[in-house]
Amino acid sequence: MSRPHPLTAMKEREWSQAWDEQQRIVDEQLKSQRGSWLPNVVERRRWGALRWTSGRPGHAANSGRAVAETFVVIRPDLHDDESAERVVEALEDPAPTFRILGFGLHRHHLIGVGAGAAAVAVLAGVVAAVAGLGAIGLVLGVLVGALAGGGGGAFAAQAYMERQRAAVLGDEDLARLVLGRYASKSWTRLVEAASALEAALPRDRGVRLDDPDTQTVEAIHIAMWEASGLLLGSSDHTGVDVLAEGVERLERAHRGP
Repeated sequence: MSRPHPLTAMKEREWSQAWDEQQRIVDEQLKSQRGSWLPNVVERRRWGALRWTSGRPGHAANSGRAVAETFVVIRPDLHDDESAERVVEALEDPAPTFRILGFGLHRHHLIGVGAGAAAVAVLAGVVAAVAGLGAIGLVLGVLVGALAGGGGGAFAAQAYMERQRAAVLGDEDLARLVLGRYASKSWTRLVEAASALEAALPRDRGVRLDDPDTQTVEAIHIAMWEASGLLLGSSDHTGVDVLAEGVERLERAHRGP
């Protein structure tokens, strides 16, 4: 991107490096299937994570108009780095790293292909042997079984990964998910104010109990959590407006005259 989006707390150099890396993967790994994967950047925030996507390969880099697609707010009282990491991993949708017969595949696809091909090939071989189809029938059975099992294994691996991601992002005891296309203007105001305030705070501040910025970081996190609950639970966004105004005042006070 030519410039960072107002909703991001990342510096321009950080954003450009993250986006360029995703675009490089698209260019190198998916030359034969441009458009089959949407490049995205997952930005870790102190209150959770934010996924950006351009909508199509190359669009953000050319136009500077990446879309804030998905916001995930982690529960404020959950001081668990492992849970936060699970949320980030669930949001990530990296480009395939392998190409087989023109298809882009991930590591879990290859595991599914191998396991499925082996299992079904063995089963087909046993069936062919029991049926007395002879050597040729046995070989053909094993080959057909391996092909069918490989394809089925890849689909099964993808379905499993999608279920795992949905389970993490759908766990309301862990996080709340807000889709950018359904978010209100008040939510955008809140994220903009929170982003400006986070960008102004040093990265190593607000993480220790004796740090004066800790209260500021906690206030942002609580505001985001409460706002996401209001946004998801009601069509009346007045409460989100109030929270947005509060964080905007906090940001102005921190910035000073």
